[in-house]
Amino acid sequence: MAQTFTADLRIGGCPVRGVTLNWGLFHGSEVRREAPSYGTDIDVPAVIEILDLITSGAVTAQEARDVLHKAAAKIIEKRNREFEEREERMEAAMRVGPRVPKQPAFDSRWVYVVSSMDNPKAVKIGVATQIESRMKALQRGSASPLVLRWSARGGFPLERHLHDQFGQRRIDGEWFDFRRVADPAQAIAGAAEEFLRQFGESSPGHE
Repeated sequence: MAQTFTADLRIGGCPVRGVTLNWGLFHGSEVRREAPSYGTDIDVPAVIEILDLITSGAVTAQEARDVLHKAAAKIIEKRNREFEEREERMEAAMRVGPRVPKQPAFDSRWVYVVSSMDNPKAVKIGVATQIESRMKALQRGSASPLVLRWSARGGFPLERHLHDQFGQRRIDGEWFDFRRVADPAQAIAGAAEEFLRQFGESSPGHE
């Protein structure tokens, strides 16, 4: 499903306001299918404004490239997450059986913890069907190399549990501040262990 987003971008300290970004409105040229931002596009007047900033020397081409890559990566991640959540709702709607209280079904998708090498105590707790592809998507929007700190199967139920457990540490969205924790991955693994025990599962620990 195509979506349109409007955002204010900041490139090298210069604001570019009201930028229209689209996802899925067209498939795009096969020539660029392997591009990290494939599937997203931006309105031409905004591109011209960014080029004018580069031409005037107000920003560098690398700064503009990094901001656009980050914007595309965030849109792609948002769409991936919405697809997975929609899939989960459809699966739940198709389940049949007596409507009585019971344990939640185990979700075999991966819950992962990543952080950058520059800031290892700021971690993202997310969920993905394929960790490798999700890591690649996240890396496109990060200037610093990202490191997978821990992972376990448990899907959205486990992710929600961890988000609730560490809610006071939330920075924004799925990012959490563990600056005062010696080993963030170990703390998260411990919280996951409690949740997974009800399914007879155990956390494999962190990398």
